[in-house]
Amino acid sequence: MDVMSDLQAWLAATGLARARGVFVTATDTGVGKTWVGRQVIGALRTHGLDVVARKPVESGWNAVDMTTTDAWQLGQAAGNDPAQVCPYHFHAPLSPPRAAALEGVTLNIATLQQACWAGVTGQQYLLVEGAGGFYSPLAADGLNADLAVALGLPVLLVTEDRVGCLSPVLLSLEAAQRRGLQIAGIALNRRNPPPFGMDNAADLQAFTTIPLWQTA
Repeated sequence: MDVMSDLQAWLAATGLARARGVFVTATDTGVGKTWVGRQVIGALRTHGLDVVARKPVESGWNAVDMTTTDAWQLGQAAGNDPAQVCPYHFHAPLSPPRAAALEGVTLNIATLQQACWAGVTGQQYLLVEGAGGFYSPLAADGLNADLAVALGLPVLLVTEDRVGCLSPVLLSLEAAQRRGLQIAGIALNRRNPPPFGMDNAADLQAFTTIPLWQTA
């Protein structure tokens, strides 16, 4: 499948607008999940979908300026109350289960799953953003991958379009496949000018037919 630079064309190729929702995950932390999620929310809303955004747990929470949080940014894009987007947030900039433990809280996957669906009606579209990479710890009893399985939503995999991203993308695809998950699309998020000769999109096409979106 051709690599796409147009978000709407890529969204159509993924079929995500016809799904019940999507789980946004990544190959690693800090690759632009929230930025990509915001663009996807905007595109879904142009299709007339009522999007409910959830970031069920966020660590490194800035209580002084909520506008810096992922939850606030997702809420703004979807027109949701940021307080409802993220029911569990913790101060320490650590993995969610470790940050939660420092505050005397134990998170589990079942609780996060329930928090994601809470208040969502049958006419609404659920977009859930995980924390960190696909295999990053998310709760005391599981990883982001475990929440993805519990939710049963198609997966959007985000990676930074840089040297070294191919291996974690392919590893994430294999891990998702082994868990019976559908990865509907891959977003290659270009945050810096690429070095001469790099073409991760073309290289990935040799290994997968999953629709690729290369951001500008």
